[in-house]
Amino acid sequence: MTPPSAILRLLRPAHWTKNLTAFAGVIFGGRLGEPWAIAVDLAVFFVLSAASSAVYVVNDLWDVEYDRAHPTKRLRPIASGAVGPGTARMVAAGLALVAVGASSWLGGGVFLCVVGYLSLNLTYSIELKHVILIDVVCIAIGFALRVLAGIYALGDLPTAWIVLCTFFLALFLGFGKRSAELDDAGAEAGARPVLDGYDRSLLDSLLDGSATTAILTYALFTATSGKNPSLIVTVPIVYYGITYYRRLLSTSGHGAEPEQVLLHDRVIQGCVLVWLLSFVAVSYGRLHFFR
Repeated sequence: MTPPSAILRLLRPAHWTKNLTAFAGVIFGGRLGEPWAIAVDLAVFFVLSAASSAVYVVNDLWDVEYDRAHPTKRLRPIASGAVGPGTARMVAAGLALVAVGASSWLGGGVFLCVVGYLSLNLTYSIELKHVILIDVVCIAIGFALRVLAGIYALGDLPTAWIVLCTFFLALFLGFGKRSAELDDAGAEAGARPVLDGYDRSLLDSLLDGSATTAILTYALFTATSGKNPSLIVTVPIVYYGITYYRRLLSTSGHGAEPEQVLLHDRVIQGCVLVWLLSFVAVSYGRLHFFR
């Protein structure tokens, strides 16, 4: 019998932090004071967590041979033999069915986002993750779909700015992950084949470009989206957080797992907390410093 702990590790719960982006609908929509809205986006969070875990299982099944040659990924449940392929396929199918079924209950927009997310990531696991640039674009689209699901669940329509901010920030994190993986690729077996298409100068250029665009789109969002223009006071926080993470990549090679940085780096945690408190104070406190 497969140990429950192995099944839990198979689901990668640490990666569920990525699905917190579903709460963008509550935060940016001015609904933090509405318990119903928070409950709906919490449901979206769990639906996305089921969908993303299904994707991780499929990816581990598809990459099992690469993982077995990798110094750390060989410890993953499927690669190590803790979970058999048959059990893993049943878990993936069950999670996908739960995610699709529950998303239909949350509305047509959420359903389309979840089905799109699952379809995109199935294609990614099979083929697109081996295509340079497209691999990271797929990751960024996946984050945008998470945000859209949280907004559509509340019956709202997203602004173009929130989609652009999410997309370019996710591009930056995705290229950061590839950058850290490239640093490690020469010292380890089982590296991603797509890394053969990247080099240091290209990744540095992509990182700097996506970081700059993420900051600019957020700044434009605060100034031109029709919300309180005093939100521009949060721009320096976003700038510092992104440039700090860029420095981490340049000096220590950290970043292969952005969710681990979020869970363990105090500076990044502080940036997120200060940004959230500042955003809420300006938006909900109706503070006006500019017009």
